[in-house]
Amino acid sequence: MSLPEYQKVEVTANIPYPVFLGAQLEALGEYLHSQFQDVEHILIITNPQVAKLYAERLQKGLLVDYRVNFLFVPAGETEKSLERLSQLTTAALRFGADRHTLVIALGGGVIGDLAGFFASVFMRGIRLIQVPTTLLAQVDSSIGGKVAVNHPAGKNILGAFYPPRAVWTDFTTLESLPWEEVENGLAESIKHALIEDSGLFEFFETEEESLKRRDPLIWREMVTRSSTVKVRIVSQDEREQGRRALLNLGHSFGHALETEMNYRGVTHGQGVSIGLVAAAHLANAKGLMTMAEVDRIKRLLNKFGLPTKITEIVETTIKDPQVLLQLMQADKKNQGGRKILILPHGIGRAVISKECTDAEILDAWNQVI
Repeated sequence: MSLPEYQKVEVTANIPYPVFLGAQLEALGEYLHSQFQDVEHILIITNPQVAKLYAERLQKGLLVDYRVNFLFVPAGETEKSLERLSQLTTAALRFGADRHTLVIALGGGVIGDLAGFFASVFMRGIRLIQVPTTLLAQVDSSIGGKVAVNHPAGKNILGAFYPPRAVWTDFTTLESLPWEEVENGLAESIKHALIEDSGLFEFFETEEESLKRRDPLIWREMVTRSSTVKVRIVSQDEREQGRRALLNLGHSFGHALETEMNYRGVTHGQGVSIGLVAAAHLANAKGLMTMAEVDRIKRLLNKFGLPTKITEIVETTIKDPQVLLQLMQADKKNQGGRKILILPHGIGRAVISKECTDAEILDAWNQVI
């Protein structure tokens, strides 16, 4: 069965940009040629594994018109650092990069964040195209213009709002993804369903087998529906002054866990999955969600191999939740020392809560420890 042609969704933010869904890597060069007459030099920031799979396809459309250089970054969340940013800058200057250079971020969430932050600060900002190759990046991190690197105090502490000129999504890059990488994206997609689309939540419940088989039409529907939630929310609140904060459901808990583990032994998707469960328990304690709904969330996560307790991913459990509570102090949503959390309100809706006490948060941590 042949797949339909690509779709185009517009992010109607302060600086609008298109999200192309189902586009071909080989066709990006033609698009760039039609949009940017002054580009001569392109920097492709990627990691060696992704380059081995997709660099040749991407270059097919770039070889005639552009001088192309690759900057390779090892895989892993720890690469989102100021040290790596400095190394990218040195390499870019060696290749003759200037203010007219265009950056292509070819890879998953780490590459998108790092390359995007590099583009935002190099010579006070150069143009950026996001080419997400993982499910996580396609449904979430490539859309919305958030770019960042990590700091020992917390994840994504140093960052910017820097929208790309376009997001170019080729669904065929998902075919080679290890299941662990698929899980990262599924956690974010389920989060989108919890925030704003109860029908998408039901889709995950009923299409479990098709998703596990990687049925291309079902995966296309999942990515399209999930990314559309992200586009809609970002278009309404580009700089997270209000509603966009809902996209952080599960992340206050998940980021604290990732930071405590020093980004080793726990993936982003696993952290978000556990964070969703902790947030659901907190929502239940505050009367926003029934225990049946909490159990429904846990069942769906378990269907796809996503953890609902910390002991499922680390050999020795974290014995003191106070450590995790303390790490939540660095969350960027917090105001005036108060922890501000996103909580599910039933299935398909979420709220911003400014009234969560430390005792309530500790109880939620204990439910997943």
